[in-house]
Amino acid sequence: MAENLLQGLQSAANSTSQAGTLQYFEQLKNSEDGWKLCGDALVRNLYSDETVKFFCFQVLEHQIKTSHAAASPLNQCTARNILLTWLRNQCCSKTDDKNFLKNKAAQVFSLIFVRDYPEGWPTFFSDLLQCLQFGAQAVDMYLRILKAIDEEVVDRDVIRNQQDAERNMKIKDTIRDTCITDLVDSWYHILNTYENSLSSLTCLCLDVIGAYIEWIDIGLIANDRFISALLRYMSVEVLRESACDCIHEVIMKGMEPVAKRELVESLVSVLEKSGILQLQEDEDADFLAKVSKLMNAVGTQLLNSYSKLTKSGDTEAAAKCLHAAEEKMQYLFRFLSHDDDDVSQNVSGFGYAYLTVLKQIANPNEQQKANLRAILHVIINKMKYDESYNFDHEGEDEVMFMEYRKEMKILFDNIAQLDPDLVLVSVHNILNSTFGQLDGAKFMDVEIAVRVLYMVGEAMSMQQLYSDASKFSALQQMMSLFFETVVRYDRFFSSQGQHIPTVLIAFLDERGLRNPNCTVRSRCSYLFSRFIKSHKANMLNYAHDVLKRLQGLLVISAENGYQQLLSADDQLFLYESAGILIVASGAVPEKQLMYMKDLLSPIIEKFDSIVTKLMSETDDASSLVYAQQLYHLVAYASRASKAFPNQQALKASGCAPCFTEALPIFLRALHIPIHRDTIHSGVRQYLHRMIVCLGEEVLPFIPVAVSHLLEGCTARDIQEFIPLINQIISRFKTQIGPFLREVFMAIVNRIFIVLGKPADAKDAQAVKEKETLRRSYFLFVGAVVTNDVTGVLTSQTPQDLHQVLLTLIQGGVEFPDPVAQKISFNILRKLVELWGGSNGLNGFREFIYESIVPASFMAPMKSNFDMNDAQTILALQEIALTQKMILQKQGVEFIEFLQSKYLPTLQIAPGLIQEYISALQHADIKTFKNYIKVTCR
Repeated sequence: MAENLLQGLQSAANSTSQAGTLQYFEQLKNSEDGWKLCGDALVRNLYSDETVKFFCFQVLEHQIKTSHAAASPLNQCTARNILLTWLRNQCCSKTDDKNFLKNKAAQVFSLIFVRDYPEGWPTFFSDLLQCLQFGAQAVDMYLRILKAIDEEVVDRDVIRNQQDAERNMKIKDTIRDTCITDLVDSWYHILNTYENSLSSLTCLCLDVIGAYIEWIDIGLIANDRFISALLRYMSVEVLRESACDCIHEVIMKGMEPVAKRELVESLVSVLEKSGILQLQEDEDADFLAKVSKLMNAVGTQLLNSYSKLTKSGDTEAAAKCLHAAEEKMQYLFRFLSHDDDDVSQNVSGFGYAYLTVLKQIANPNEQQKANLRAILHVIINKMKYDESYNFDHEGEDEVMFMEYRKEMKILFDNIAQLDPDLVLVSVHNILNSTFGQLDGAKFMDVEIAVRVLYMVGEAMSMQQLYSDASKFSALQQMMSLFFETVVRYDRFFSSQGQHIPTVLIAFLDERGLRNPNCTVRSRCSYLFSRFIKSHKANMLNYAHDVLKRLQGLLVISAENGYQQLLSADDQLFLYESAGILIVASGAVPEKQLMYMKDLLSPIIEKFDSIVTKLMSETDDASSLVYAQQLYHLVAYASRASKAFPNQQALKASGCAPCFTEALPIFLRALHIPIHRDTIHSGVRQYLHRMIVCLGEEVLPFIPVAVSHLLEGCTARDIQEFIPLINQIISRFKTQIGPFLREVFMAIVNRIFIVLGKPADAKDAQAVKEKETLRRSYFLFVGAVVTNDVTGVLTSQTPQDLHQVLLTLIQGGVEFPDPVAQKISFNILRKLVELWGGSNGLNGFREFIYESIVPASFMAPMKSNFDMNDAQTILALQEIALTQKMILQKQGVEFIEFLQSKYLPTLQIAPGLIQEYISALQHADIKTFKNYIKVTCR
């Protein structure tokens, strides 16, 4: 081989040398005899450098995958002899190769195996077995090859075509018929030989046994010699986890239900008698998680057998399976309640399977009811926040707990369906206990009490809660314990509508909205709006009367004596309620329009007069009061429009003219030069609502609104403007395209003028505003990209477009803000999807390789890229998706760029580069994300 080119594999080699070496190996792959040259180098052990050996195996792999099946019998035989000779030499060698090289060799063996066995290489297994005499290195390679074969032939996670499936079935049948006994005997011999000397080999052998159990005769493993060995290993710290996994696979073996029960019972019996299941509370959590997984298999398999036997009509055998499963409930309770969530989660399947079975039993016995209570108690306790939960910086542990909580909620919901009375009583007891001593209660106890009360409303049907007298009585008591949670149960009035008038009167008189206490009035304004929203369908007979009673409270002037009853914020709820009542009145459109005019006309008249006063006011304090009044008046109109969820609803009501006429009047206020932030905030709010309610009718007003909203704006102004322009883009898409092309760079430039203004690094508020504005900018560009208006970008000058693209690279790399990084890479990925490939945007290919690819590696390399932060993990996922998208669009060109040009410049070892490339091409996002994490650290 070319010695000078092999120098490029050394870690100290420069990028040019590495690129030359990679190109050389590509030539070897594609040459007629390159694989023989590499095979000869392996057989003769010409090179001690493991990276060279790795690349040689890659060349052999390429030959086997692409050409071996069509090769001449002589070349096929040569390939087999190369591998077998290398294996024999390796077994006798005094030096041991690293795991990555041995795994690659095992993979190559498995590839030639599936192509040649049994016809081309009928002696494959006997050839392997003969090598075992050479000692530990031979055993290690033998086991690795067996694992690789299982992954190639059996692994159910790999999707295979019909031809491969038939081939694999033939291979398994041949192994079962000819040599499985020899393989099993070799495993037993390996266990006996190395159990006290080489734990790594013993564990690897157990992994192989566990993998093969699925498709071989269970009697070959479930016998005295193997089970006694596994039991011994369960007491050996370095072996017990592998032994536990192996027993787990024995239990999971597909079998007839009666035979399965007998097998499981016998295994559990010997585990119990040996004392292995008498675990201490301070036992190693990893081992406990394995045992928990094992007992989960025990429980689920027994219950699956019960279900199968029940369906077949064998009630006697089914009863034995259920009895056996219920005898194991002690393990379910022990592991489900364990402090470590991994231990608990591993046995949740047993709990779910048991609840599923109980649903099929018409009259559960007392023990089954007791089991149900115990499970409920455990899962409620397990859903509590732990003392260590970090609410300020939620990392991976916190994310995992929330996922675990969801799994516990599934169990809770199933128990509620099984025994609603049990759940109601239990929750009632928790509330009594918690709120009876609220002053001394811990946060997590109060939180879980509120949560389970809320969960009851989700887990039970309206019929259960509100129609059953006994359940309703318990519900009433709970509602009185915690009134704020009552909103979760507003469906009560849907089934008990006769109580609605009484509640409405209470809200409207001195007990509620006209109560002497301002706190009560304020809270009631909110609760009243919630009540009206929930029961708008039942307001037909009450709407007119309620609107009349509200008139005295819907005030907009300080002179009428009512101003002190409700604050402006409280009135927002009443205007929203009034709008909903107008629609709920069921009146004809003309009548609804009259109601709405009565509601909005005073607002519009007052607004017009205050604008005039404000324009001539010289006193700053008075002008601020006027500006705040303008804000509140526009806000009232906005809240009244909440009655209309979309354009069709407003049009059907006949009320659209009221809101359309108000729009130009409110926009007049944008000309006012003082107190801009207060006034603009109100107008923006109204525009948001009108985009939803008026649809295209609002389009003529957008240019003037946008131009005024952008004038002389601060960081906060522009930050609050971005959601509006994003909503406009999302709602109108191509309709707004021509206008957006004109103002796009003006908006971008305005943002960067604000961001460019110097700010005191010690001013936390200013720093935070800039960070939020920067995120808003990326959301703005993202709105353009995701709403089919990328023509807005391509219509800009090449220089402006390039500058915008560079800001996305900055967002992904330069700022220590994982949210901005996530958004930036999300946009870059979508641009690659739109503009990448052979028919993509002119010049974008170069931008991918010069900017996007380096950014996807530089970002995780930054010291502030915190892998313990949940948002950073999401940013890392976007980076992984971006690289996957580049591969999809650029294909082999991207792979070659990484191999020969970019990754060598990062001083990454060639072997690691190849692993990374393989993961990029074949691994799922979750796995590939970890490769990025490791490679960039």
